[in-house]
Amino acid sequence: MSYTTTTVEHLPSQEEIISKVSRLRLVGDQETKKSDENARAGPKYPAYLPVWDKTKFPDWEEVPYTDPGSRATPDKRNLFTAGSTHRQVTPAIGEEIEGVQLSQLTKEGLDDLALLAAERGLLVFRKQDFKDIGPDRQKEIVSHFGRLHIHPTMGHPEGHPEMHVVYRDPKDSTISRYVKPNEVQKISSVSWHADHVAETQPPGITFFFALEAPPAGGDTIFASATEAYNRLSDEFKKRLEGLLVVHTNKGMLDHSEASGGPVRFSPKETLHPLIRTHPVTGEKILAIHGGHATRIYGYKQEESDYLFNFLLDVLAKGHDFQTRVHYEEGTVAVWDNRTVLHSALYDFKGDERRHVVRIAAMAEKPV
Repeated sequence: MSYTTTTVEHLPSQEEIISKVSRLRLVGDQETKKSDENARAGPKYPAYLPVWDKTKFPDWEEVPYTDPGSRATPDKRNLFTAGSTHRQVTPAIGEEIEGVQLSQLTKEGLDDLALLAAERGLLVFRKQDFKDIGPDRQKEIVSHFGRLHIHPTMGHPEGHPEMHVVYRDPKDSTISRYVKPNEVQKISSVSWHADHVAETQPPGITFFFALEAPPAGGDTIFASATEAYNRLSDEFKKRLEGLLVVHTNKGMLDHSEASGGPVRFSPKETLHPLIRTHPVTGEKILAIHGGHATRIYGYKQEESDYLFNFLLDVLAKGHDFQTRVHYEEGTVAVWDNRTVLHSALYDFKGDERRHVVRIAAMAEKPV
């Protein structure tokens, strides 16, 4: 993607999109025709299209943090209101809740949500009006869980840097620097990670809400880092205690700068424990990640790679403590970024739009 000398780069207008798409003729079944109609109509939520604001922000400073889950009720009475239902997605990870509107939860209900997310890792809410309450109210709700994270390099809705827009539309040339679905240069598009672990205080509670989604594919897969730790033998756990992992986001920032994109913060390099403890549940977490985690501190590279690959293999092969979320318009996934890893899947067709927004609250320094 090429960038101009302006501070903000906008996507094409709805009129430009309609003009370009109107020259296309798609054939196929009713689902294909429906996708064609959606494309001609343009994005349903243009206010959430990404801009590439290059504003510089002060680097984050460490601040005291109290997890809202510490104030929750054990039975989640303020979350599981009258008429609501909930069920486990799998025994090890995930809870799907019906009959609850996130936009209507009280502060006490949000505290209960934080505890449930810590316990189950991932929460799924369908048919939510959250997508329609506006950016200010959306940010207000998520800020209950901590300072809102600002992505160092990615696009956000204009005026709202605390929101990270994930937008895929093959008819839009302005996002050509993204990897297109089905063009991933690996056998699999899976890349297990937790978000922004190079921060001194990485995100905890994360909201990911769908504005538009393909009818099939485009899911997110999740793995429980808590259950992954539990599966290890006691003797092996002892050998992991006390190890530190070097994290850095320098590669991400360098890549964005080389592409002419934003670099909103200075590069970070941090040391976090390989085995961390959740501040509310007290459970141990296997904090191993792809991406920004680079090596075990004090280990030679080959030694570090050996242990890294083994632990990532534990997560990748642990299908009995994994799950996935398929998105529909109005789906909101809420997860605790400390207790789960996730990966996007680039398995949907190249002619479909996927428009999702993430808001993440920063939590405590890992211990």
